[in-house]
Amino acid sequence: MRCRPTVPVLFASTALAGGCVTDDFRDLGEVFTPKTPRQAALEALDPYNPDLRREGVVLLANAPFGGADIYLDMYRDYVENETDPLVRAAAITALGRHGRPSDAVLIVPWLDSGVTESQNVRWTAAKALQRLHNPEVVAPMLKVVTSTDDDGEVKAAVATALGQYPEDNVFQALLVALDDRRLSVNLNAAESLFLLTGESWGTDRVAWSRWYEGLDKPSMAFEGRQAYLYPTYERDKVWFEYIAFWLHQTREQPSSPAGLVPETQRRTWSDSEEPDAGS
Repeated sequence: MRCRPTVPVLFASTALAGGCVTDDFRDLGEVFTPKTPRQAALEALDPYNPDLRREGVVLLANAPFGGADIYLDMYRDYVENETDPLVRAAAITALGRHGRPSDAVLIVPWLDSGVTESQNVRWTAAKALQRLHNPEVVAPMLKVVTSTDDDGEVKAAVATALGQYPEDNVFQALLVALDDRRLSVNLNAAESLFLLTGESWGTDRVAWSRWYEGLDKPSMAFEGRQAYLYPTYERDKVWFEYIAFWLHQTREQPSSPAGLVPETQRRTWSDSEEPDAGS
């Protein structure tokens, strides 16, 4: 097991004691000498090592220039044709971050457990669909969220993605999800119902049904609709970020999915980061 100190004091004392610091120095060195875009691209295209392909795709996807057409073509190819599930999952994530609404059609089949046995791929596909708005993928998502045997994490992520579609069939499917045996699915479905309607009936399916039945017409359910922003991942700082406090760390902020608002308004990176192909 790797020794991984969590605070600067532990790091210093371990180094003086001659403890297990080799990996830590190597990781810290990678922070100060990060891979160039060319190196990342070469790794992403490595035909023999799926670990390098995955790492390269992740590095490119997290770069401001990761949405360049040449990289988008690579992500799409890996989504369709890659044999390693972790590489495919990385490509799906990249396409969800940088892709276009039409790419949702390419991603949505990977929600189906009959298409892939990889839970990671299906969960990643569900999260990517939170970022891409395309009504064509609603029907497959409804199938997942109302299924009795799908994975809970996948279903919960799909329930979140459905919060961007003000449609009656979506409302009814989310009501079904309120009765799922997993709390995460119930909570995500309730949150999406709130975003779609502006009403706060929580996980009480009976209350939601009574409210809905009291409307003069179904379309009125969405008059109080709230803005949908896809969720983003947050984490605490790791130990070397406390040591190298001068390193600039840009955190992605929740934003509107591609296709839900004009593309010129969709920003996932800070204004100080302009796309650059690098060298």
